[in-house]
Formats: sequence, C-alpha cells, structure tokens
Amino acid sequence: MNHHSLFTRLAFCLLLICSSISLAVPAFAGDVLVTRYFSGLWDQPKQESQGIVLNIIDQEEDGNPKAVAYWFTYGDDLETAWYMAIGHVEGNQVIMTLYSAAGVAFMEDEAPDVSPVDVAGDLVMTFKNCNHGTASFTMTNGEEEAGEFDIKRLAGLYNGRCSGGIADNGPGGGKPLMLEVDLVPAAEDGTGSGKAKYWERSDRFDFIVSAEGIADGDYGIVVCGEPEGTLTVSGGEGSTHFRSSTDADDGDDDADENDDKELLTFVPKGCPVDLTMGGGVVLTSGDKVLAEKETGHGKDKAKDKTKVEVDLESTGVIEGAEGEAEYETGTDEAEFEVEIENVPAGNYDLYVGGNMEGVITVDEDGGKGKLKFSDPQKGDRELLDFVPWGQLIEVKQDGTTILQVEFPPE
Repeated sequence: MNHHSLFTRLAFCLLLICSSISLAVPAFAGDVLVTRYFSGLWDQPKQESQGIVLNIIDQEEDGNPKAVAYWFTYGDDLETAWYMAIGHVEGNQVIMTLYSAAGVAFMEDEAPDVSPVDVAGDLVMTFKNCNHGTASFTMTNGEEEAGEFDIKRLAGLYNGRCSGGIADNGPGGGKPLMLEVDLVPAAEDGTGSGKAKYWERSDRFDFIVSAEGIADGDYGIVVCGEPEGTLTVSGGEGSTHFRSSTDADDGDDDADENDDKELLTFVPKGCPVDLTMGGGVVLTSGDKVLAEKETGHGKDKAKDKTKVEVDLESTGVIEGAEGEAEYETGTDEAEFEVEIENVPAGNYDLYVGGNMEGVITVDEDGGKGKLKFSDPQKGDRELLDFVPWGQLIEVKQDGTTILQVEFPPE
C-alpha cells in the first residue's frame, strides 16, 4: 500500500483525544525500542495547545513496524492546521514523511477525483523513554524551515503498559517459552563454562548469559554475530540479565528499581551466543542455538513436556535477596521448585495462590535454600498437590513478603 493510498484511507478516520490525564507508565534511561504502546497522544509542553497523535499500525516496512501520525499545530493565519505523517520505526525513532492537505471544504462529500494531498516535509520522533522525547521537522512545501521541540506523553492505549522493550510487541496471552543453550570453551585447551537462557511470557521477555571458571574481566556478549552487551566476571563468575520490561517505582527517569538489568531490545531466539575478549571467542554455543529442542522418533513423551522458569522479584525488605521458581510438567508427572538465595539463615514460608505450601530452610553456610515438589511424590520432594499456573508465588518470613512473582498462565 503506497503512502497516498494509506493517507486517503486514514486521513479522515482520526479520533481526537481531548483528555489532560497522563497515563502512569514506566520510564527508562538509554535507548528504548518504539513499540505499539508508544501509540497515543503526545503533547508539546513548550508550545500552546499543540501535539501529535501517534499510531504504530499493523503493517511492516522492511521488517520494521509502520507508523502514522497526526501533528496538530497552527498556520500563519493563526487558525488550526494539521499534518499527517507516514513512516516506520527504527529503534528508538519514528521516521516519517509529512503531508498536508488543502482545498477541501468542511464536510465536503467524497470526491474520488480530488487529490488534495502534497508532501510537506519530514518528521522524526526520537524517544528517550516511554514518557519523553523530541520531534524534529523539516518543511519543504514553500520556504524551507526546520526545528525541534520536546514531546511528552499525555495519553496512551487503554490498559497499555509501555516498557520500551520487545515484549510490548509480543502476542498477549501466549504460552510461556523457555530456551537455553550451554556455552563451552571455544579453544580445545580452554576452560570454563556458561549458559544462555531466554524465556518469553505474556508480560515480559528475559535473557540471561552467565559464565564461570574464566578469567576476571569484561567480556563481549555476541548474539547472532551482533554485539549486544557486556558480561563482567569477578571472582571467576558473572552474569548479565536483559529484560524487556522493568517496573519503575515512579515517573522519574532515574528511579528504576531494576537498574541492574539491561533493557532487552533484541530477540536472541534462534541465535548462537558467544562470549568474546580482545577480538577472540572465549566461550561459545558452537553449532547450537537458542531454539526449542527437537525430539526424535520414539520420544513422544518429550514432546508433551513443558518447562517454565521465572525470577522472583525482591520487595526490598532484604537487600540483594533473589529467587527462582521452576515448573516442569510431562505426560504423567510434574515437578515444582522454588530456590532463594542471598538471605539470612532461617525459615521462610512459601505461599502459592495465598495458601502456605511449605517451608524453605536456609542454613548458615551458603545463604541459599530450596523447596522441591513432585507429583507423584518421589525422593526428598514434597507432594505437589497444587498447580502454580497463574498463581502469585510468595516467600514470607514472619508474615512479611520477601520475594514474589506472578507465575505465568498455562
């Protein structure tokens, strides 16, 4: 569909949002990825009664989402004027061509032979985070003029939660996906090991690269041949956690309670993963990639297995507290485990869906504890007589929640 055709279809289907209520959405420092949740009304806080309505639409251009925007401003006659912009997303920018229309009367009947649309210039919206950005323009339909102005979110999609990460564009309610691949020494005489883990859930995507047994220092994380971050090894081990969305405690750009996590703006699925230093590969996944494992003939049971692993979120009561919940189901068995670490020795109550299901004991030595369940019951595991899908998992001590997570739905 060409730009003129798209303009004809959409130019007169705009709904003006006249609300002054700002949505509470997270904000992040650094580059973000423009997603569908950037759609909405963007105010020009330094100009009087002017702004942009942005829509990220269900079309693509060279693999990038397309965008349509309406810029409402004023003409030289001090009367209201508006421009339409059509373009595409590139990272944290929306790059568009501006169009203007003239010669059409108020409520004039449709006239297929009328072509009132002309190219007026260019508009580029650059976003710092989900709430703030700038817009730069160049007008070419007359005396050339260029400028830049601040934009601030005024309203967005109903029930939309903008993160600036790739999960914003994921399908809602999809089945959780967990992928992992081992990292091994690239050289025959090399040492150390590592792991790359990636999982998708309806509200966020996570990617973790970890390594141990290699020299201390900063290593490059290379995914599908592209550098995507840095892993710092200290004391022989280290890890880097990327997340597509994080929860800010307020609208302050610098007040992200998950500052230790990098924003995930790429999809590692189907990619090999390498750790590099000084231009050479130290650890690698080799010929293996982050993909669902294929099962051969006679392994029908393996096809029916599902494994989901999620991090427990600290409430801040115990600084540095961490945890993980893992649920694995097969055709005739299921296992559930919750592990916590970096907490003082003692007993911690495990709640699932508001019901206490067991006690995690952390000893004096390692600051770690684990509670295991299975159905049918086996070994030292507790009987798994509940289903964690879609349930709130909580770790409490003396009635105070230390760690928690909403386990994804089935």
